[in-house]
Amino acid sequence: MTEKNCRIIDHPILTFDRKRKLSFLFNGRSVIAYEGETIAAALYSAGIRIFSRSFKYHRPRGLFCCAGHCSHCLMRVNGMPNVRTCREPVHDGMKVESQNAWPSLQFDLMAFAGKLDFLIRPGFYYRRFIRPRWLYHIWEKFLRNMAGIGKLADPSNMQPACTIKADPALVVVGGGIAGMSAALHAAKSGTETWIIEKEETLGGAIALYTNYYKLPYTDNIKRGFSIAAEIAKEVKSLDNCRVITGATAFAWYSEGILGVARPGEFWEIKPKHVIIAMGSYEDPMLFENNDLPGIFPVRGLLRLMHKNGIRPGRKAVVATCNDEGYYVAMALKEAGVSLAGIADSRHKKQALSNREAKELQAAGIHIYPEHSIKKAIGRRHVKGVMLYKKETSPDNHRDRKIKIGCDVLCIAGTRSPANDLVFQHTCRGDYILKSPEHIIRCPKTSDRMEVKTGLYVAGETSGSQGFAKAYLEGKIAGLSTAIILGHDNDRLEKVKLF
Repeated sequence: MTEKNCRIIDHPILTFDRKRKLSFLFNGRSVIAYEGETIAAALYSAGIRIFSRSFKYHRPRGLFCCAGHCSHCLMRVNGMPNVRTCREPVHDGMKVESQNAWPSLQFDLMAFAGKLDFLIRPGFYYRRFIRPRWLYHIWEKFLRNMAGIGKLADPSNMQPACTIKADPALVVVGGGIAGMSAALHAAKSGTETWIIEKEETLGGAIALYTNYYKLPYTDNIKRGFSIAAEIAKEVKSLDNCRVITGATAFAWYSEGILGVARPGEFWEIKPKHVIIAMGSYEDPMLFENNDLPGIFPVRGLLRLMHKNGIRPGRKAVVATCNDEGYYVAMALKEAGVSLAGIADSRHKKQALSNREAKELQAAGIHIYPEHSIKKAIGRRHVKGVMLYKKETSPDNHRDRKIKIGCDVLCIAGTRSPANDLVFQHTCRGDYILKSPEHIIRCPKTSDRMEVKTGLYVAGETSGSQGFAKAYLEGKIAGLSTAIILGHDNDRLEKVKLF
């Protein structure tokens, strides 16, 4: 049974300011929400765990990234199809409907397609239904309905966006640590600066973390969300820095025009210089049933808990290949979720070397070094996991398997740089092997991180990791731009936040 009314009330570190209570309709059912919440957060709190069905086999899909990067939470909202409900705020009386499932999300008759996967291979509809020709058009309608992602929007919603043109000196794409640092130092040096941020607030990923970070140039330490709030406040106070939130930079055209979309608006921006600091995407781990509802990447889980104030479940397992798995394990404990175990694919000495691992182990949490996820157990929602450890002894050729019950699985794996815009701008790149299963593509940069005249890349977009490095890369990019634009070097020396 899924937990309902799972909003976090007493958090030891964070406070959640819940505003006016309101309600909306989901498939004809009234759901209680709070002003400022997303639709997905309100539905999750109401006990909804299946948000959509996969396009082909109609497998259940639940919340995953909570950042608008995946298609798991697509729904029809007020007559508009394919709305990412993890980013759409609730409004009183709005109408939300599920898509691509019949008769319901919980019980979808089209899920029988999963039993016929041996017949419906990729492109099967071109080979199996081409003869007789007249029958193909009947099959075509059926297949489109089965694999569709919603119907056309209601005519009242099909309003063209207004076009806005601008040509600022510098545009920073991304409002995380690297982007805010770049904008801060460039604007303080006298450069006209714009920040384009997809979220409604500045801060980026570090705003989701409650653990401590060491500040550059000092011995002070602060929690991640406090650092993000402090820098965001400083950036927004600058008169020559314009912050555009809720906007997505989606294309870079050959004429040097940056395409930016915001609800009801289309921006054509032609900047003199651009700094790309869009962060990174989290990569899912490879194991059986890795698409079940209840499975989250680290930042998707942190968004649900720390941004929306929603407890993801009762009992969790964390699978990791880095120290971040232990940070999110601590965050789960703070949110009132019990930990069933941590599976770390690294060897024992490396897995248990950080402070959080020792603290969790002392609290009685089971840590399984050199273990990985073999499969997730469950049909409509994760109910447990199967771990395995590859035995190296020549006398034992079997895998050691451990079964653990849980209703939440967090995967702390690798990340891929969000550098789509960089390569749209005809930049060259290098392919880097980050792990035996993971290859990323990073732009080729000079010592100044400049990949092409007028373009810089900073932070996780360039493949780097860590708060201090992202902040310093943003600073270098911002100051380098200011120097190129001819600002006074004496003024640049005085630019300092910490």
